[in-house]
Amino acid sequence: MNQWQGENNFAIFKSSVPISNQQVWQAFYQLHKEKIQVQKEKVAIEKLKTIIKATFKLSNQKGFSLMSLRDLSQETGMSMGSLYAYIGSKTQLAEMVHQFLPHMFDLCIGEQLDHKESPQQQLNKLIRGHIFITECLQPWFFFAFMETKHLSRSIKQLAKDNEAKSEILLGNIIEQGEKEGVFSQSDKFLTSMMIKSLLQNWYVKRNKYKQSKTDCESYIRFIEQVIGNYLEKS
Repeated sequence: MNQWQGENNFAIFKSSVPISNQQVWQAFYQLHKEKIQVQKEKVAIEKLKTIIKATFKLSNQKGFSLMSLRDLSQETGMSMGSLYAYIGSKTQLAEMVHQFLPHMFDLCIGEQLDHKESPQQQLNKLIRGHIFITECLQPWFFFAFMETKHLSRSIKQLAKDNEAKSEILLGNIIEQGEKEGVFSQSDKFLTSMMIKSLLQNWYVKRNKYKQSKTDCESYIRFIEQVIGNYLEKS
């Protein structure tokens, strides 16, 4: 597999990082296999795929907080006993999703962020990688964003920790750019929050962008222009 170099090219990204449909479900299983009672990987992956897709469907219809495991049993065609062999509880199911997203970020982007690259290169790679990952995993990110406020305190804390991690990463890149004289002085917290809002908007408002025929590469060019005009010294 070739390494993605940070190009604003969705096809190259998908062919260079482990984010194909099969790789996503294998990664989800590998991350959580200690929690799953079924040891046959192929069987477990297919059942987990059914459970997660049904969860997203029911969450969109009635909200995760109102979804019961009995609803999930009916939607998946699996018995309650079978469900417990894979997810244990609703809380564990939500935790599995929230733990998976930063795991995929690290697999696809985190290990490729090179601090020897210029701050502009690092920031562009972070923006492009985030948009590309959320394009591939839009239902996952949408679920995590929309349902967090209704979940347990432990999951809310997990979501906060994930958010803080990305804010620190953005802040460090911005600070490096300021020290090197390529970025103007700015409020790092507000700048990070502005960038995060633009990134989140892609998967939260995905249907609007689809209707306007805006693809992910065009959206990235727009973000980079906005951020570049704000941060980079002329």
